[in-house]
Amino acid sequence: MSHAHPRSIDVARSADLIIRRLLAVKAGEQVALVCDPHTEMSLAYALAGVVESVGAEYTILVMPTRGTDRKNELTPPIERALEAANCLIGLTGSCGAPTYAKAVKRLFDERRLRAISMVMRSLDNFTEGGARADYDALYADGERLAELWRAADRIRVTTPAGTDLSAPIGSEAVMIECGFATEPGQEAAFSDGEVSQMPRSGTAEGVIVVDGPIAHIGTPDEPITLRVSAGRVTAVEGTSPQAEELRRIIERVPDADNIAEIGIGLNPACRRNGDFEEEKKARGLVHIAIGDNVFYGGDVECAVHMDMVQYAPTITLDHRLVVEAGEVLFD
Repeated sequence: MSHAHPRSIDVARSADLIIRRLLAVKAGEQVALVCDPHTEMSLAYALAGVVESVGAEYTILVMPTRGTDRKNELTPPIERALEAANCLIGLTGSCGAPTYAKAVKRLFDERRLRAISMVMRSLDNFTEGGARADYDALYADGERLAELWRAADRIRVTTPAGTDLSAPIGSEAVMIECGFATEPGQEAAFSDGEVSQMPRSGTAEGVIVVDGPIAHIGTPDEPITLRVSAGRVTAVEGTSPQAEELRRIIERVPDADNIAEIGIGLNPACRRNGDFEEEKKARGLVHIAIGDNVFYGGDVECAVHMDMVQYAPTITLDHRLVVEAGEVLFD
């Protein structure tokens, strides 16, 4: 008698959850799986198998590896292919293009596409930690936090490491990314669990001290300080290799200095393991992103969108505490 490897069982379980429940793929729909040379192809094949089992069709699309100068760009043939898709699953390992490409945002806005983002994630993200959350409960938490967020006019984030950033937020779209994308125009991730928003363009003021992992760079050897004025990073302070790389990106990539997003993690199953995709969704952590904000309704197009995680944050929406020293308070 043969026995399936436990990891194989976990992959199959996650693929089934994503296709049947989180995306709710229906018979006759077209599902595009966007990959690159860094994709864990076992994930793509597992997802494709479940797509077929529900009577839908899949197409696996493979794009080139993207460096920091083009991380949000799909290839033109893939952009064309998405015009005919109902669902998109982003599986690229080197970049976030299936999430942040302008062509994808247009299809969301036109209510022609729904998506699950699994970009820059490993097999471990697909089977462990945040992947094991109760996604029904997680989405309910996301809705409660989003309701408070939509009613607020200003956000402030502070941390023990020294972050103190504030910005007006009234009228900007609030994004619930808590696993489910069952209707056209919706986007989620896997693993997932956050609510986020673009601070009003050109308005964020203060200091960001990054003591957690950074997209494309990793966890800094020591905290990195970013000075922010009028919604832009004006200085990067630190001597670690990670600070040098972040400074290089901000100096050389146009609009990488833009404060693009503030997100609050809600997933209690996410681990503190140095992986920015896992930690940014962890309950009670905050990430602040620089670069592209088109996904969030802004007009700053940039080759990068870089999440930067910070620990033990205290966050207020107007004068209401929603996170205190890393503890979520709204529930």
